[in-house]
Amino acid sequence: MAIQKSNELIELIGLQRFYVESITNIMTETGKKWYDKEIGIAEEHMVTNIMKKIVEINNYKIEIKGLIEGVVVICNPEGDDHIMSNLVLEGLLKIRKYKVVNIGGNWYMGEKTKATNTAIIDYAIGTKPDIIFISVTIGRYLFNAKLIAEKLSKALPDTKVFLGGLGTQGIIEDELHEGIYLANKDTLNTLNTL
Repeated sequence: MAIQKSNELIELIGLQRFYVESITNIMTETGKKWYDKEIGIAEEHMVTNIMKKIVEINNYKIEIKGLIEGVVVICNPEGDDHIMSNLVLEGLLKIRKYKVVNIGGNWYMGEKTKATNTAIIDYAIGTKPDIIFISVTIGRYLFNAKLIAEKLSKALPDTKVFLGGLGTQGIIEDELHEGIYLANKDTLNTLNTL
């Protein structure tokens, strides 16, 4: 039923508005309900999994015709699981005709943070992207995300590296290394400046 209703809403308002407005509102409301103990973790996971499935289905349907605008890598630092936002960002970029390489997800290697960082950095460099988005959900992972961003901006000086997500709240763009940009809280503003 959720897939059917989401298809009807997408038909009405378009995929971009559905991602930016509807998905964001549903996930925010679900998070608040879990935080306020109105729902349990099982219900929160169920909603997240349903919404993730809906986004994946719709991302798969996006056809990029003609020339691509560029190559984008989406990732997150070790320990920070930001799959849902990465999938939404992937869809919004595909709508704009970018080839997207999404390597975000569960990077948990315990004591091997340096090995994880190296894996993320090496893979991103190998794709020769025009843009890199590093998504940080939780503030404690920001330091690691900055390390990854700095190494990527040095290795790929012609690539724009963006840091974004809830974990970046409170940082000022002037504090960032040259070549690293703070993604605007309004995702569309950032995407419209690419």
